[in-house]
Amino acid sequence: MRLCPDRNKRESKQPGKPDAREDIPCHRFRQNSAIAGVRSFPLFSPSADVLECDMPRRRIFLARPRLDCSFKRGPVPAVEGPPTSSLRVRFGRFLDRLEAYHRESGDVLEVETRPLWQFELEAMQKKARQNDRLYFPHKLRSQFPIGDNALYYKKAPLDEYTVDPAGWGASLSFLPPPLVFSAEAEELFVRLRGRIARNESGFDQPAPGSRPVAGPYSLFVCQVPHDETIQFHSTVTVAQALTAVIAYCERRGVTLVVKGHPANPEAMQPLRALTDASRAARWVRDVSIHTCLAGADRVYLVNSGVGFEALLHDKTVIRFGHAEYDCVTPMSAPDVNSLIALEAHRHSREDNAAFLHGYLRHCIQSDDPASYAAALEAF
Repeated sequence: MRLCPDRNKRESKQPGKPDAREDIPCHRFRQNSAIAGVRSFPLFSPSADVLECDMPRRRIFLARPRLDCSFKRGPVPAVEGPPTSSLRVRFGRFLDRLEAYHRESGDVLEVETRPLWQFELEAMQKKARQNDRLYFPHKLRSQFPIGDNALYYKKAPLDEYTVDPAGWGASLSFLPPPLVFSAEAEELFVRLRGRIARNESGFDQPAPGSRPVAGPYSLFVCQVPHDETIQFHSTVTVAQALTAVIAYCERRGVTLVVKGHPANPEAMQPLRALTDASRAARWVRDVSIHTCLAGADRVYLVNSGVGFEALLHDKTVIRFGHAEYDCVTPMSAPDVNSLIALEAHRHSREDNAAFLHGYLRHCIQSDDPASYAAALEAF
């Protein structure tokens, strides 16, 4: 069987065993060909020549979650409706373009759409054996071991998307990236800081306003306590971390602003109770995260995606769990003495810029065609 020189080698067919893909003709794919249903998204340069490639077509399976219902077990509308949030609209656009990338590449693509919780591990393992590559959302390989050819995809904090064999977040296989500061890293850092002026974040934000308190303050960023980011990437709970930071601020005479998570007010109630019981802490909710970050002297969190925003605000971040940005932020135990020991720590703007540059090189930017090829063909 003839293979393209730029595609990974396949194992040779074993004697007496049919090649499952031998009946699929070798394909040609044309750069900049039209893609049905995706407008203004040329995957290749319009000036590029037609590329003839004598090679077997890859079989690709994409598990696509419905975006009109919860990813967790719950009611499902009989007829699929529109995405339930702007975040999910963007997620759907990423999936449309992922499909377009593989169709444009001449791959044989199978897409199955259903509520995320209805995908069963055994069925996905079978699909993995039948295909060259399988994409699955919002899982870690350790919790949902589909197979060696599975790639797990998820939206990440800066509107990028990760696709990785190990999963997402602190489990990403390419972490930590090398911290190499360069003019390119600085240029990217400055460009990303434009999110601050545009008031962009993972969730829609209230309009920027005045400082949440008069005078200096530290900031604690709450997370949904039962979120999988906490469940899989931290041994410290949000309540434990907040309790420690409140005790530290009371001892040091520091004002603490505690920012509630916008997605689940009910889950915030125990954290608000901790805040309201302290003379040093003040709870805020309907305030832009960028307003909160801009005035903070220091930022505390478990492993929130807001840590990325804090890096862009050029703030010192102290974390209690594991996150993508582990290599540029110190980790504290949930006690006052550990926090006191980190008082002298100061962040490095150059290291933050180098981290973001190295991290984003492995990610897909939904509107950047080149990032699909760079991220997906690395595997």
